[in-house]
Amino acid sequence: MDRARHLANQALKQAHVANDSGALAQAHNMLGILAQAAGALEEAGTFFEASLESARRLNDPVMRYAALNNLARLLQERGQAVKAIPLARQSLELCAQMGDRHRQAAIHNNLADLYHAAGMEEEAMAELKQAVALFAEIGENAGAAQPEIWKLTEW
Repeated sequence: MDRARHLANQALKQAHVANDSGALAQAHNMLGILAQAAGALEEAGTFFEASLESARRLNDPVMRYAALNNLARLLQERGQAVKAIPLARQSLELCAQMGDRHRQAAIHNNLADLYHAAGMEEEAMAELKQAVALFAEIGENAGAAQPEIWKLTEW
């Protein structure tokens, strides 16, 4: 974890030097993922917000839906599932526009968790069914069984 943080910080420094918004968005997002994994939730939020801002400036929908998804997961971890749902929905809309079915499935799965945490069981089940259908389709198109396909939650 220390090595990953060191490398991500190096990437952030290089992105600043190059004034590269795409690299800034990616480095901030990765630092947010690492901070959240380490339990530094405030720091993670700061990194995800910076990633989202860079992605907006660049008009990069892929980085925007990554940052939105990760912000939603962070809010869920903070016990704010209801507040996270609109962010996850925005992430899903952008993801669908880009045709990224694997990440769409992951976001539907994350939304199912959010709705469940918010006590909205009917909505949770609807999202879970959509996630399962997409993951099954992706797995079928990939050929042999790939159980790891279900592990995607953050990126």
